[in-house]
Amino acid sequence: MFKDSSEVDRVLDILGNETRRRILHLLAEEPHYFIQISRDLRVSQQAVLKHLELLESLGLVSSFRVKSDLAAPDRKYYRLSRSLYLSIGITEDNVNIQMRDIGQNQIEAKKGFRGLMLNDEVKQSDEDEESVSGLLKSSHDLLKNIDERIGEIERHKVSLLKLKQNVMKRIHDSIRSNFDSVLERSVLYSLVASDAPLDVEFLSEQFNVREREIERCIEGLKRRLTLPFE
Repeated sequence: MFKDSSEVDRVLDILGNETRRRILHLLAEEPHYFIQISRDLRVSQQAVLKHLELLESLGLVSSFRVKSDLAAPDRKYYRLSRSLYLSIGITEDNVNIQMRDIGQNQIEAKKGFRGLMLNDEVKQSDEDEESVSGLLKSSHDLLKNIDERIGEIERHKVSLLKLKQNVMKRIHDSIRSNFDSVLERSVLYSLVASDAPLDVEFLSEQFNVREREIERCIEGLKRRLTLPFE
């Protein structure tokens, strides 16, 4: 499921901090007590708690309590609690930033990649060192195969982005050559970037122009061009 731009902006802002990214890498290995995080990252406990609060606000991290063996207060641990995929493509004539949640449905994964799953006997056999060795071996080979497949997909995606860049460049060059009005060009750029009809209210807010002026601009463009989605 793709997310709206406001949530994407929040994720980018939060992940723009190196310490928060380091916290995520640490929690990806196993849950940590916040004092552990402070010690491992050599960051003050107060700063760590502030970073964790921000990560919790997006649902990237959640906390749980574990009873202490000693006569001490319960310990509050943190773990990763959300799986998502962030895609950023920036070319000369296009910027595309998308985010989608990664579901936990293993059936969907099996349908598309039947050869890239752990055997049931390997998944359920982790009670002794010999079983762990088998799991490590199988997982290592499987992860290598998965990474190779991801690499192939990413290379294909880059090729598509290059093609999209060429198409967008031709469109932008044509718009700049044929329209002197800044507003008309801006409206056309928005039309090209969208897969839906133009939203007058949205464009008015985005360009800080009255809705009536946007409507006149669109009517003028309709007289000159056959616009998509009409």
